[in-house]
Amino acid sequence: MMKRKNFFVVVIILFSAVLFVQCSKDDLDGKEKGMLSVKITDAPSDDMNIQGTFVTVSDIKIDGKSVEGFTSQTIEVSAYQNGNAKLLVDNEEVAANTYNSVTLVLDHENDASGESPGCYVLTEDGTKHNLFAETSTESEVTVSKEFVVESGMETSLVIDFDLRKAVVRIPESSGESEYKFVTTAELKNSLRVVNEDECGEVSGKVDSFNAENQTYVFIYNKGEFETSAESSGSGESNVLFAKAVTSSKVGNGGVYKLSFVEEGDYEVHVVSFEKTTDENKFSFKGILNANSKIGGLLLNDVSVSADSTVELDIEILGLL
Repeated sequence: MMKRKNFFVVVIILFSAVLFVQCSKDDLDGKEKGMLSVKITDAPSDDMNIQGTFVTVSDIKIDGKSVEGFTSQTIEVSAYQNGNAKLLVDNEEVAANTYNSVTLVLDHENDASGESPGCYVLTEDGTKHNLFAETSTESEVTVSKEFVVESGMETSLVIDFDLRKAVVRIPESSGESEYKFVTTAELKNSLRVVNEDECGEVSGKVDSFNAENQTYVFIYNKGEFETSAESSGSGESNVLFAKAVTSSKVGNGGVYKLSFVEEGDYEVHVVSFEKTTDENKFSFKGILNANSKIGGLLLNDVSVSADSTVELDIEILGLL
């Protein structure tokens, strides 16, 4: 009789457990859902010796939970600039909710094809330079960003992976790698996450463009540009113009484009880099004295609205 009672107790416990799991699943399935897309883009590097910068993303998380449907990818981040972006997650279902963070999990060891390393700079001579010196196999970079996924609606996030801030050249390196990622804290600051629907862009031409030098246009949140601090470098890795929201390398004909800029008030600054004795290297030359060529629009007072383009042509008067 005792054995029979024990048997029934076990059956009841098992039945209750199955019922609980099923109810939990039904509750989850019953939640309202929206669609989430995630893209990645880059702001340009100022190192002419770099052919490409490759990053292997093994996982993407929102509020610490992996996004279903994402598989490990190796992305040549440097190939996506000036408004171009690589699609990582394509309209995957997620719970309709307010979220507060996005995490990239970076694979140090292997790329998506199983080759080593996972994150590297490819230089013009065909050499791969491992960007992670430490022995750990992966790392997580979490960016705080509040965003909302509404029920039945699509949300598109863009991760701006600013390689100019994220990768530094190791001076007089005697090791196998001549490049590395900046410190963990600095790497976090080199990424920003925006809601694509809440962004606009600033574009135009820079007059008196000098093809011998490299010219960059930087955009800052209004009031956050400090000449001495930004031009002398900051942090352990001595990153120049570290507080810039994003930047654009001025191309042929003086054309530039600052993409995925969130709604708000900004100021624009133009900077020149000149060639060093090493033909593939450029060093900071100076901040340029620049004016807006658009009547009524000042470089230190640029307002950006969502889904719009601010046309801003710039005149260069010389060095400050």
